[in-house]
Amino acid sequence: MKKTFRALRLGAILLAACLTLTLPAQAAARYPEKEHLPVDFADMEYTGYDGAALRSALSALEQIAASPAAQTEDAEIRAALEALYGRILSEVDQLSTQSALIGIRYDANGADQEAADESAALSQLSVQLFDECYRTLGLLADTPYRDILERDAGPEILDELRNYQALTAREAALYEEEERLVQAYDQAMAQPVQAVREGQVWTEESLAQDRELDDETWWEISAQLERERNRAAGEIFLQLVRVRTEIAKENGYDSYADYAYRESYGRDYTTEDIEAVRRAAKRYWVPLEARLMDALSQRDLRALDVRTRAYGDDILDAVEPYMARIDPELAETFAFMRQYHLYDIAPSDSKLPVGYTVGLPAYGTAFIFDDPYGDHQDYSTVIHEFGHFNETFHSAEHDLWSSFHIDVGEIHSQGLEVLFTAYAGEMFGPEGGRAFYWATISNMVSSVLEGCMYDEFQTAVYEDPDMTLEEVNRLFKDISEEYGYSYEGDGEESYFWVEITHNFQSPMYYISYATSALSALDLWLISLEDWDTAVDIYLDLAAMGLSQPYRETVEAVGLRDIFHERTMRLLADGIQDRLSEETGERGSWELPVVLLGAGFGGAVILIAAGALLVCRRRRRAAALAQAAETPWELP
Repeated sequence: MKKTFRALRLGAILLAACLTLTLPAQAAARYPEKEHLPVDFADMEYTGYDGAALRSALSALEQIAASPAAQTEDAEIRAALEALYGRILSEVDQLSTQSALIGIRYDANGADQEAADESAALSQLSVQLFDECYRTLGLLADTPYRDILERDAGPEILDELRNYQALTAREAALYEEEERLVQAYDQAMAQPVQAVREGQVWTEESLAQDRELDDETWWEISAQLERERNRAAGEIFLQLVRVRTEIAKENGYDSYADYAYRESYGRDYTTEDIEAVRRAAKRYWVPLEARLMDALSQRDLRALDVRTRAYGDDILDAVEPYMARIDPELAETFAFMRQYHLYDIAPSDSKLPVGYTVGLPAYGTAFIFDDPYGDHQDYSTVIHEFGHFNETFHSAEHDLWSSFHIDVGEIHSQGLEVLFTAYAGEMFGPEGGRAFYWATISNMVSSVLEGCMYDEFQTAVYEDPDMTLEEVNRLFKDISEEYGYSYEGDGEESYFWVEITHNFQSPMYYISYATSALSALDLWLISLEDWDTAVDIYLDLAAMGLSQPYRETVEAVGLRDIFHERTMRLLADGIQDRLSEETGERGSWELPVVLLGAGFGGAVILIAAGALLVCRRRRRAAALAQAAETPWELP
């Protein structure tokens, strides 16, 4: 996932007066010119940001723009406005970068309350400062100096500035409460929950380590821990739903779902439009996933996990050689990322369970953060997040004007994942490569279903924001069963949705995993027939960045329109045909197709949002230590 801060749109920034990374001629033609400071991440100091310099520049610009002299063209006035506008852009770069740096520090140590408080405070200051920027810069919209903004922002945003409504005190208070509740969720999920059985206190950690419990007792304790986790986080969710509903109403929307689709993500489709995709997913893609699960070989997955277990630079070493095989500029960018250590993918008990890419606009670069799983999924994470890194690294849009069409952004990440399946055999050997290959495709199929499922769930909750926690749990169980989940026993509620951080941190985001996965799978099917064409499509997508909405973008590069039921059916059929070819080669249903579970602990990168149930994911977690010794035995 590509992380954004509330009320901000994060992109990479074209910097002035910095050293330039030399780009190949082909890349220079594909990407806009951009400069990147060669600064190691260790030397990027968090200094905080108080907004004084930015507000000074805004005040000076406002004084000029509001004067009668600004209504006529004058060389001295133009020069003054140009200089002030440049200062404003530079200060916003610093604001966004400092926000990113303190956010990374907090995510690296979730127990650091000082970093948590600083991050929350800077987030709220950012909301205020961006509001002040839009209000002040809007004064130029009807002057002879409008072109100063238009060359960066474009005519459409200039029109929006004319009608920009300042943030009200009520909205500011609601955003502050939203941020407080999100941090409360982070803290709640970082704290262990307890279950007591026959006088013994159990935690998720102690349960995972136990080797003596029988299955029935193990599941009973696991279910009790799951209910406790749901209770602790669920009440926070209910408060968030109410706060966000008020935010939507303040902006003229009845439902937060509709507000988020339009205002937060700028989608060129509506909550009504996506219903057709969800219906087709249930009709064609739930059976497809069932067929993939029938071909599941957990033995091969276990062997792949054990034999590829690696961390940090070892994973980067394994991935790097294949970047140049796709495109030389990908390799250049990957090398820059490594040279200046623009990543933290090492395991740490102190990390929050998140993974993302975030821009560092003051340096013209970006940063990858991840709390690794400790298995083959970490390779997928690196590939996935580097897709975001590459786009952010090359994007020349300024934060003030950048678009956040995340449906497109997730094609950058998931599209790179499917292209990497071509090298799975070289990376992991014949058997391991086959397992990794189908794991990747299976994850994409799961992403379609999970994306639709959580979108339908959140939409229903925001349509009825007064639900109780029990009603939310029942709603999720009913919807999840329509997407292929099954539950033992006769319980009416399902609890594990609280582990998906998007439900709390990034509401209505999840559908972007479905739309992008569908387009990524379309790209994969093209690559099987014409590799060069698929690579060109992917690189064109990366060069386009996030500037255009999803449907417009996929049409521009020649991918199919998923909002037609026929497209949904043809994509599913194409995957089934490829699966049948592989099955025929193997001669039986022993094909090692592997589905991965949905985000362990609610990790924010959807590299593994499959239809395996949480109970199965937890059983797998409980056996990690045993797996190292007996990779061919199932728990």
